[in-house]
Amino acid sequence: MTKAAGGAGAWFDLAELPVRQLTFVRPAPASDDRHVAWYSRETVLRDAVIQQAGAHLGRRDGEPFAHVHGMWTDQNGACHAGHLLAEKTILSADHIVDVWQLEGALFESALDVETGFNLFRPIITQQVGNPNAVLGTIRPNELIEEGIAKCAAATELSATTVKGLGSLAGTQLEGQLALNDVATEVLLLGADGLSVIAVGFEGAPITGEMAPLSNRVCVTFEVLLLSHAE
Repeated sequence: MTKAAGGAGAWFDLAELPVRQLTFVRPAPASDDRHVAWYSRETVLRDAVIQQAGAHLGRRDGEPFAHVHGMWTDQNGACHAGHLLAEKTILSADHIVDVWQLEGALFESALDVETGFNLFRPIITQQVGNPNAVLGTIRPNELIEEGIAKCAAATELSATTVKGLGSLAGTQLEGQLALNDVATEVLLLGADGLSVIAVGFEGAPITGEMAPLSNRVCVTFEVLLLSHAE
């Protein structure tokens, strides 16, 4: 991923991607009183397929780091979702994916005092004339739609495509049973970012369109807003 992005920050759309080894975690209850939630034990799948995932490539401790959420199937066709550990996941073949390489900004990890997690935050790397994208994070308890709108308004960008991932305090979808866990891992789908893949503590993913003004950010949500779809 780092080589494909040329050392820059980037967003990756991953679909129908075969992997020899796939390692992931899901949200889980916190074992202390300093975090709202934590991570499950690692699950390792062999000869799996990433059905759909998204990845923000940035930096952590000065080194490239990828934050990846999505959904995948195992050898038996069972569906899983959560937070993929890129450094512990190995492709089984070369694959072509869509990548948006960033100029002028990238995500860099730093300790967030409010949540107690090391979180991505956008930093400026250079000035860009006529920007056509916004990289942003949405804070806890913000309604996801309002957070996206605030990110767009910060630079008066007319956003037509929203890419992003993060956590919600439960996930409420239209016409479906909700995930009521205190934290759910989520990937935004579609150009408007209103459809999602989400997974909670129990591990069964759900997909669909979010119920309007019903989903608040749990720990953080990282978004890339584009003013054109290509």
